[in-house]
Amino acid sequence: MADAEADAIEIVRAKEEHLEQIAELAASRSLDRTDRSTAAAEGFLVSGYAVETYRARLTTAEHFYVAVKGRNVLGFLLAYSDQQIEADEWLNRRIKTVLGNFLVIKQICVSRSAARQGIASRLYYQVLEQWKQSPVIAAVVSDPPNEASSRFHRKLGFEELTRLTPPDGRLRVVWVRRQPREGMLQTQYTIAVDLYKHEDSINWQKLNNFLYITAGLAAAVGIALGPDGAKSERLARCLVLIISAIGFCAAVAFSQMLRYGRRYLLARKQVVTELEERMAWHGGQRIVGRAVGETGSEWLQVSPTGLFMVLLPALTAMCWLMMIAVVIVG
Repeated sequence: MADAEADAIEIVRAKEEHLEQIAELAASRSLDRTDRSTAAAEGFLVSGYAVETYRARLTTAEHFYVAVKGRNVLGFLLAYSDQQIEADEWLNRRIKTVLGNFLVIKQICVSRSAARQGIASRLYYQVLEQWKQSPVIAAVVSDPPNEASSRFHRKLGFEELTRLTPPDGRLRVVWVRRQPREGMLQTQYTIAVDLYKHEDSINWQKLNNFLYITAGLAAAVGIALGPDGAKSERLARCLVLIISAIGFCAAVAFSQMLRYGRRYLLARKQVVTELEERMAWHGGQRIVGRAVGETGSEWLQVSPTGLFMVLLPALTAMCWLMMIAVVIVG
């Protein structure tokens, strides 16, 4: 049991004894030493600092933590307030004019051998649980695109604030996480759920209207071909051709409307799920997104009902096309 506890990963304040490993870890994750074909998926640092720079931050940075397992440093996070930014930090000084006070996550890095063990999240939460007085920002290099970092920050409740290109010429995406207000979250959640239900109701109304129109056009075809329909076969065929063309156009139009309506619905659902994640952090429960992401629950992300809504008009359009072909050939 003692050996297991000794090998557990701990988050502790960075000390002098960790600096050499921190510098080596940062260098190993620098863009110069990362394969660009995998950089987007794995994440990267533009460059690491020298040991002297990290040593100086031991006393000036409000948050400087390492994830250690025994004596091995598996990851680190360096963050400090706007009061500690240097004169050459162009981007942070620009952001200060917009946000005022803030805390900047200057660097976060996890070794490749310890990736996907939740270390980066633990390092972030170590900061987020303590820092309440101002927004927390992270400027992520987006040249090449850093998709891993973008997914990570969204998961932790960060939002894209702006995009800036410093003098070094590399585009940065600035993420911000403001201290949430529980009352505001509840109000936004209610609005998001109402919009989700409204979008779902509109889609069903579209489908109902489509079925009414299709039934009416089908009835018109039946009348045109019936004994009480057109006086001549040629006129009947022309009427059926016109009605079928109208039916085909209507089916295609409704198929597209329902297709985009389904996209809006999924977007609304995503917003509700993201708000639930934030509320869960404050003690709430996940309802819409409770099982999303679990094995065997892929159908929750791609609604079978919504797929049926889109396919039904598409199949009906094919039927109208077949009707047109029969009339023309016959």
